[in-house]
Amino acid sequence: MKRRTPILTIVTSLALGMAFVFFPNLSFGETPEEKGERHFKKREGPMIPVPREEIKVELFLMKERRKDGPFIKNLLAEENINRVMIQYFRAGNPPKNIVLGNRIPADVARMMIELAIHYNNGITHLLPEFRFYPHYAAFGSSAFDIQAQIPITPEDLEKLRNPALSDQEFHTLFRSLTGEDKGMVGGYVD
Repeated sequence: MKRRTPILTIVTSLALGMAFVFFPNLSFGETPEEKGERHFKKREGPMIPVPREEIKVELFLMKERRKDGPFIKNLLAEENINRVMIQYFRAGNPPKNIVLGNRIPADVARMMIELAIHYNNGITHLLPEFRFYPHYAAFGSSAFDIQAQIPITPEDLEKLRNPALSDQEFHTLFRSLTGEDKGMVGGYVD
């Protein structure tokens, strides 16, 4: 029996040592600042827009808009955006939200805003960029809880629609409206 005690101690020590090496945050929770650093990295250098052929667009529309689907696809195809998926709600209206990946060109982003205003009855919420791929744009997505969506005022929406904004300025404004620039997005990030 006395021989088991040293072996058990050695094995336990090795297991705890390996746990601290492979999982350094195992025993200590992250501070809010550490969470912010993990989720919201500072953007360095100029914003380089993704080529239009690589942009992926998803639209969620009410079923009454089914006849508008081909027109929307043709409109986007004229802009060389061919990776388009349109889904239709069977009942009710899709949420009035929009997400724009952080490398979507400003003119395409404004076009998505105009499409959402016209075909989805407006925009009342933004979805933060960090949750999505840089080449992804969508509106009307019901995949997110309301707490994950950031309300936007009509005045702030008008600021985003400004055609004078460059790609960099557009995304800087978008990130400031969602709180990403401060590392705070509505308090729903764990």
